[in-house]
Amino acid sequence: MLVDRRGQLVTRDEIFEKLWGKDTFLDADNSINTAISKIRVVLKDDPENPVFIKTVSGKGYRFIASIRSLPDGKEALGSPLDGVSGASGSTVAEESALAFASKAPSRSRRLWLASATATASLVLAAALAAWSWRDSLKRIVSPRPSPVIRSLAVLPLENLTGDASQEYFAVSMTDALITDLAQIGALRVISRTSIMRYKGMRKPLPEIARELGVDGIVEGTVVRSASRIRITSQLIYAPSDQHLWARSYESDLSDIVTLQGEVAQAIAGQVRAALTPEERSHLAKRPTDSPEAYQLYLRGRYSWNQRTPRGVKKSIDFFQQAVEKDPNFALACAGLADAYNFSNILGVLAPKESSPRAEAAAVKALALNPQLGEAHTALGLVRSHFYFDFLGAQREFLKALGLNPNYANAHLFYAGAYLTPMGRHEEAIAEMRKALEVDPLSLPLNNMMAETYLWSGDYQKALQQFQHTIDLEPTFPLAHFFYAGLLTEMGSYEEAIKENQTGELLSGASPEEAGALAAEFQKALQVGGPKRYWQKNLGITLKEYTRAGIQYFPTIGVASAYARVGDKENAFQWLDKSFQDREGQDITLVRWLPDFKSLHTDPRFADLLRRMGLPN
Repeated sequence: MLVDRRGQLVTRDEIFEKLWGKDTFLDADNSINTAISKIRVVLKDDPENPVFIKTVSGKGYRFIASIRSLPDGKEALGSPLDGVSGASGSTVAEESALAFASKAPSRSRRLWLASATATASLVLAAALAAWSWRDSLKRIVSPRPSPVIRSLAVLPLENLTGDASQEYFAVSMTDALITDLAQIGALRVISRTSIMRYKGMRKPLPEIARELGVDGIVEGTVVRSASRIRITSQLIYAPSDQHLWARSYESDLSDIVTLQGEVAQAIAGQVRAALTPEERSHLAKRPTDSPEAYQLYLRGRYSWNQRTPRGVKKSIDFFQQAVEKDPNFALACAGLADAYNFSNILGVLAPKESSPRAEAAAVKALALNPQLGEAHTALGLVRSHFYFDFLGAQREFLKALGLNPNYANAHLFYAGAYLTPMGRHEEAIAEMRKALEVDPLSLPLNNMMAETYLWSGDYQKALQQFQHTIDLEPTFPLAHFFYAGLLTEMGSYEEAIKENQTGELLSGASPEEAGALAAEFQKALQVGGPKRYWQKNLGITLKEYTRAGIQYFPTIGVASAYARVGDKENAFQWLDKSFQDREGQDITLVRWLPDFKSLHTDPRFADLLRRMGLPN
C-alpha cells in the first residue's frame, strides 16, 4: 500500500481499514506501530533518519524511496526521493534492501510462518523482489548487526480488555515476564516496583531508558476474553528508539503458562543474551500444569506486591488456594513464604506465628525446585530474623543471588538481615547499591538505602538519600517517618516534628489528629527541650501498645522509648521480651539503632548480642 502510493501521505485510518477492516476490534495504534516496525526492522530503516518510510506526526506515513522498473517487469526499490546516496555510489535504499536480500530466504520463511498480518506479506514481497535483482548489483553490503542489549526494562503491559477488573491480569503477566527474564545472569533486568511507576505514563522511550539506565525496552499489550488470551510485545533499542522485533502470541487460557514462557524465550533470543543450560531449562519449564493454580498465583503476587496489611492477607489466601490446586507448584509455595515473612514485617502476624509458616512453605518450595532464588531468600530471612542463624542466612542469600542476581529482595535482605547485623557496613551499602541497580525507582529500597547509611553512622549520606527518596515520591509516608528519625539524631527536632506530621497525614490521619499530635511534641520541646520530647514519645508509645490489645505490636518499640529517656531497667526488660518474641529485623539490628546508644556500655547489652550470635 505504501509503495503503490509512494511520495503520498497514507493516513493511519487508511492503513487500519486496508489491513484489518473498519469493524475489526483491536488496538489500532499498537497494531499499526507493530506493522511499521516490522518493515523498518527488515529494511534497516532508522525512524530518525528514514530512507524508506517517513513518519508524518499524528497523521500517517509516506514512502519516500522511488521505484524503478526492471527489465523483467518487476519492481525494485530505487533511490530515495531526496537523492541520498551510499558511500559506494549505490543508493542507500539499494544497500539496505540488498543487505536484507542476502539472507532473504530463511528470514522470509520465518516471518511468513510466524505472522498472520498483511504486513508480513508486504515484507515477504519486498524480500523476494530484492532477491531477484541481487546479482545485478556489483557490491554486496553486509547487514548491520543488531544492537546487543545488556540491560532491559519490561514496561507494564497495557490491558486492552476494557474491563478494569482484569487489570490485575495485565500487571501480573508483566510481573511474571520480568521474573522469567530476571533469571538470565547475563542480562540486567529492572524489577517490577520501578517499572510500575510508568504504568499509564506516556513518556518517550529513550527518556525512560535513561531514567532506568537500560538499553532495551519491552512494551506490549494483553487482551483476555473468557477463554482466550493474546499478548503483543515489541523490543526497542532505546538509545536510538530502534524497533528490533515485534510479535503477537495467542492461546487458550488453559495454556497460559506455555504462552508466557514462549514470550520470555523469544525476548531472550532477540536480545542475544547468552543463556546457560540451567537458564534455558528454566525458561522452557512449566511451573504448573494447572491453569487455575497459575491464575491464583498471579492474583497472589498482585496482592503481595501492594505491600499493605490487607494485600498481604489476601495474598496468603490466594497462594494457599494455588497450592491446594497443585501441591507441587513450587512458585506458589515460595509466594506463600514471602507472604508470611511480610505479614511479620507489616505487623499482620506475630513472628512466632508467621515465621514457622514461612519456613515450612520455603522448605517445601525448595524440595520441589532447589533453583528458586525467591525461596532461598525467604528461608534466609527466617534463618536470620527468627533463629538468629546468621551463617545459615548468609548461605541462603548467597545461593539466591547466585541463582538470580537480578532479584532485588535478595540484595536487600543480604544487606539488612546479614551484613548490617554483623557490622559489615561498607559491604551492606555496596549490596544495597546493587539492589538499586535493578530497582532504581523502588521507594522502599531507596528508603532502606538511607537507613543503611544511617546504621553505618554516615548521617550526611543518609540525609541526601532520604531527600532523594522524598523527591521521587513526596507522598510516600515511610520516607517522612524515617527521615524524622534521622533529624532527631542530628538535633533538628522542629523539622522532625514537621516530617512526622506529614507522615501521619499521608498515612490517613485527619489534619486535626496529625496537627494535635505535632502540637503535643512541639509543646514538650518548648517546655523541656529534647528530654521532654522523648518523655512525650514514651507516653504516646505506651498508649499505642495498650490500645493494640491482642493485635501484634512490636515490643522493641517500647524498649527504644524507654532507652531514649534513660530508663535502662525497663529498656532491658522490653528488649528481652523482643528477643524472646523473635522480633525480626529490629532486634537483630539493635547494635546499630541510634535509640539504644545509651545501653552500649551496660554488660546486659553485650550479653544480648552474645545470645543472638552478633558481634559487640
